[in-house]
Amino acid sequence: MRKMMLAVLSLFLLGLLAGCYGVHNASSPNPAHYEQGLVDKSAAVVRSMRADPSFRQIDVYLKNARGVLVLPSVIKAGFIYGGQGGNGVLLAREADGSWSSPAFYTLGGGSIGLQIGVQEAAIVLVFMNDKAFKSAIDTGLTLGADATVAAGTEGLTGEVASTHVFKDVYYFADVGGLFAGVSLEGGVIHERDGLNKTYYGQALTPRQIVLERKADVPDARGLKDALTTSAKGK
Repeated sequence: MRKMMLAVLSLFLLGLLAGCYGVHNASSPNPAHYEQGLVDKSAAVVRSMRADPSFRQIDVYLKNARGVLVLPSVIKAGFIYGGQGGNGVLLAREADGSWSSPAFYTLGGGSIGLQIGVQEAAIVLVFMNDKAFKSAIDTGLTLGADATVAAGTEGLTGEVASTHVFKDVYYFADVGGLFAGVSLEGGVIHERDGLNKTYYGQALTPRQIVLERKADVPDARGLKDALTTSAKGK
């Protein structure tokens, strides 16, 4: 009986997260229609957070970040055991403050969850060191096991002189302009090869996209600009 319930749960989550992970519009003249939409929504999320006083600390994290994962829509499924998932884009920050092209990733996991009453949230994960960031790029990452994770409201009150005070990853979760309570322990970050291939028109690894910068799409400029600290005149 338990196996049957788990099988039903798996099918349910696959169906639910298919919408979250994106169903391509075959009639669209642009084969990367979904992917570009995800990039544009990610840019909107970053701009919204940076303009909102509730998320004022995000600028300090971005200024000291090694990389960032933006998830415009993380869905909570409350059927039987529950679950959570959503697609997003991962970018690297260079020493000069510029940002790489985006690689497509997903966050999922049955043990993580949004606060009670919240079914969907926009989440930004900020990676503060090379070890955690490169692990996410090369092998995937389980938050809480492979890397420490904390809310972006913890630990910072202003400028930071060095990165040794940081945990590996900080998160900001937005529900209608409010900082949402989220538990990301057990969340699994892994790449979406198919989305990367569609967006860039060739098979590229996340490392080639994010670290080696072997591809670029002009339409990703809006997202890069939204992440750049100087975009707010700082």
